[in-house]
Amino acid sequence: MERTWPDDWAARRAGRDCPKCAEGRPAEDRWGVRFFMGQWADAYLEREPPQPGKAVVIFRGGRHVPDPCDFTDEELTGYWTDVRTAARAIERTYQPCQLNYATYNNAVPHVHTHIIPRYPDDPAPGRPLPDSVFAEATDLDPAELARQVQALRRHLPGARSVPASASSCRNDRN
Repeated sequence: MERTWPDDWAARRAGRDCPKCAEGRPAEDRWGVRFFMGQWADAYLEREPPQPGKAVVIFRGGRHVPDPCDFTDEELTGYWTDVRTAARAIERTYQPCQLNYATYNNAVPHVHTHIIPRYPDDPAPGRPLPDSVFAEATDLDPAELARQVQALRRHLPGARSVPASASSCRNDRN
């Protein structure tokens, strides 16, 4: 059988040259701008979102962890608590019908979770978004990106915020 995974995959999983470990905890990177810095994870709003509010939460617990099964109990609880905090800010800011969570770690074996808001007018209700939605994504204007990051931060614990409405399925998006 022909090998299809990179030859250095075991080294990558072990953390050798891990780009997520090497970058530390930047306020922004080429993919997004941080809106939440937790004890265990940072959340970044994507610059080129396929859906408004798409974010990535990256484990920042002080060591390389390639897969959630490698977490200690404390890391597991802390990471998913930080994911929930970021998700609540997304839900309150954008008011989607649903949030999807994807933790693949196939391209970069360092725990990170994509949070993908879903809306009543998206092209695949009840199913994963098609690749075409990701392929057609465009960069947010820098001023609009900054405005959305500030809106997300207003909905974090400790920030003054307006509670999410009882009906969280709206067509208008921030």
